[in-house]
Amino acid sequence: MRMALRLLAVLTVAAQWLAVPAVAADVVVGFVGDLSGVGANVAQDQLDGFRLGIKHLGGRLGGNDINLVVADSRRDGRTAHQAMERMQQVERVQVVLVSSEAAVVPSLLPLAIAGKAIMISLSPPLPSLAGKDCSSSFFSLAGLVETMHDLGGQYLQQRGYKHVVFVGPDNAATQNAAAMVRRGFKGQVTMIASPRGAMDFTKSLRAIREAAPDAIYLLHTGGMAVNFVRQMVDFLGKDHPPLFGPATTLDQPFLAAFGPAISDAWSVAPWSEDFDVPTSRRVLTDFESDYGRPASFSAMVGYDAAMLLDVAFRSVDKKVNDMESLRGALKRVEFPSTRGSFRFDTNQFPIQSYVARQVISDPRERMVNEQRGMFQKDVRDGHAGECPLR
Repeated sequence: MRMALRLLAVLTVAAQWLAVPAVAADVVVGFVGDLSGVGANVAQDQLDGFRLGIKHLGGRLGGNDINLVVADSRRDGRTAHQAMERMQQVERVQVVLVSSEAAVVPSLLPLAIAGKAIMISLSPPLPSLAGKDCSSSFFSLAGLVETMHDLGGQYLQQRGYKHVVFVGPDNAATQNAAAMVRRGFKGQVTMIASPRGAMDFTKSLRAIREAAPDAIYLLHTGGMAVNFVRQMVDFLGKDHPPLFGPATTLDQPFLAAFGPAISDAWSVAPWSEDFDVPTSRRVLTDFESDYGRPASFSAMVGYDAAMLLDVAFRSVDKKVNDMESLRGALKRVEFPSTRGSFRFDTNQFPIQSYVARQVISDPRERMVNEQRGMFQKDVRDGHAGECPLR
């Protein structure tokens, strides 16, 4: 059998599974992700990026037949836990790709360790997993959100801004993110918070106009971010202060939701749509052809997971069930990343370069990111020294 690729899905919160005939395969990969509910587009893009990678590899990983087992964790920790247990006990997965909320990931890791599987996070996990709670069984392809915020603050500082307004929901996550930005930005900061779930930002925009900042840093996400940006343009006009934000917000498909209102917004990211990287260019073309939507950075991370595993399984040859050999291969592997330069640090988190990006309108009048120069090369997350792995 040249290709053995089968899909399973969680049907209920009780983790009921769709029955699919058993298929003999050398490699079994699980995917546990929030494929429904708020933010499901992220996990879906990662899964579709991984599937595209498998397609480009002829339906195999490292020359091995593969079963892909998929579970929708539905933004519910218990469902994610049940899915992991099922994958370990029934499907005997060797690798689990995880795209769940950051707070859920640490509870899944012990299950992977007990089942002698390797877990690879496709979304940013908690910083502790890059430091004191790191594990030889855990790899991250996405890095940390705090690194993006820290670099965003450094970029604001480099640009010479003196006064920046931070806008976001009134919660602890906003405060933590703002603290990360302030590690890099040393100028004056005005925090303007809105009630969680607010969709009318008139009061916040009046406060911004009164504060007269040099720039605005966006900490709203999802629908709140979309409504804020659109209202900002209507209220302050096209000559509003420059808008900055994390790459996770200024990415497809959010750019499509923002529309022209997001034009000229800035971010610092490890990838941009105009990267002159052969792998990235191929994914951009084929992803849209296969799925009918532009590829996001999330899709690129999913694709990178397929390329990473292909090289790692190939390097261990027939020892696909030897987890120690596979871990060693993953730590050392060089693969054709969509990001160009990429390698794992001692804590098994990315060392990668970041570029400055600005949102523009492409020839098809779609909002996309365009590079504005290299910002920092070979960035580490700062927690490797806390991790006992060497």
